[in-house]
Amino acid sequence: MRYFLVDKTVFDNKKVGMYGKLIYAILCKFSNADGTCFPSRKTLAKCGGFSVSTYNSYISLLLNEDLLKKISRWRNNGSQTSNLFKLKKNRKNSFPVRSDIFAKGLSSTALCVYICLARYIAEDNCCRVSQRLIADRCSISIVSVIRAVKELKAAGMLETIRQTNIDDNGNYVLLYRLTDGTEYKNVIRRKINIENTHIANVHMKLYRNLKAVEND
Repeated sequence: MRYFLVDKTVFDNKKVGMYGKLIYAILCKFSNADGTCFPSRKTLAKCGGFSVSTYNSYISLLLNEDLLKKISRWRNNGSQTSNLFKLKKNRKNSFPVRSDIFAKGLSSTALCVYICLARYIAEDNCCRVSQRLIADRCSISIVSVIRAVKELKAAGMLETIRQTNIDDNGNYVLLYRLTDGTEYKNVIRRKINIENTHIANVHMKLYRNLKAVEND
């Protein structure tokens, strides 16, 4: 599985909107070691599932925020070709995203939610983030988050595990796992087994303490 890196500070920037974040992520996918690339507007729009007019609107936001530079390129006959982009990338403050994510036929919203989850996952490929946080980071509604999660699950890109939050009146939280590979399944099972064993040990200790009191 191949990956590309996305700068966390760019993805967390609320001023560029969902499409701005997608455009930046797609440029990251195409960029070389020095952060330059020159995909066409049609290629960018196709990868992100949005129109060329949407690209035109949101690339301006990225430029205004000084998150990248755009240099016009011209053919020998004087006609314009695709622009050259230079990204500001910080490898030490970046997160990996699988390179084939834009070839899965996902909607723009699902793509952004997937990248958002990739931004928060730990070493076990899992994260616990609220729908409100995802909605805030992607500049979308909570309803859109729910739909995007369903789309990602249907595409086999995401698994969710419902967990009860005993500190919040029994309300549940979701554990999200990106299905980038099978190597993490054993890690998850091992963690769950350890947690279950810990809970069982606590219950057994309470039981023994109660029995000791009764015997006294």
